Amino acid sequence: MFIQITAGLGVSAHSDPSIVNYINALTLPSPDQRLSDFSSASEFFITPEMQINDEWSVGLEYSYLLKSYNVSGALPWDFSYSVQMPTLLVHYLSPGDGYCLKFGGGLGYAIGSLTEQFMQSGAEESSKASGPAIKVEAVGNTKFDEHFWGSIGLDLRWVYAGSFKGGVQSSVPTPKLDFFSAGIKFGVTFQI
Repeated sequence: MFIQITAGLGVSAHSDPSIVNYINALTLPSPDQRLSDFSSASEFFITPEMQINDEWSVGLEYSYLLKSYNVSGALPWDFSYSVQMPTLLVHYLSPGDGYCLKFGGGLGYAIGSLTEQFMQSGAEESSKASGPAIKVEAVGNTKFDEHFWGSIGLDLRWVYAGSFKGGVQSSVPTPKLDFFSAGIKFGVTFQI
């Protein structure tokens, strides 16, 4: 039986078509400068986890995703958003000599904040959205010593948080915090 705390960072292929369409409609870029649906995003995470029997563990991940866009279309804007994602995880364990594989996922909640800054005037607006999230993942831990492990994981995440409220431009359709991401994460694990 173990108790672990894993912390690290990751990068993901990130698809957020509602926000991309909003930015493209608002900034009116030329066809060659239009944003595409897929781009990269950074994510920081910490996960305390506890083994409950020989084959299963439960954990609570707190993840913080950051994404930004700098657009110099007809109107120059900076857009950024951050998403806090607490997620309850369940893992099936497959331990070996000096390693442990985990397969599972869980349900969570996403709380996002979208910030828009019009570069010519410096005016800034912020809006919020929140809603459910689903995650599946596979994680491999490699033992360095009795208490210190390395961690690498692959995950898929779907967020359905709905429309942003407050601060968004009314001249174009309201964006939603509805995205899909596929990422790789690297971390370190302390185990007792």
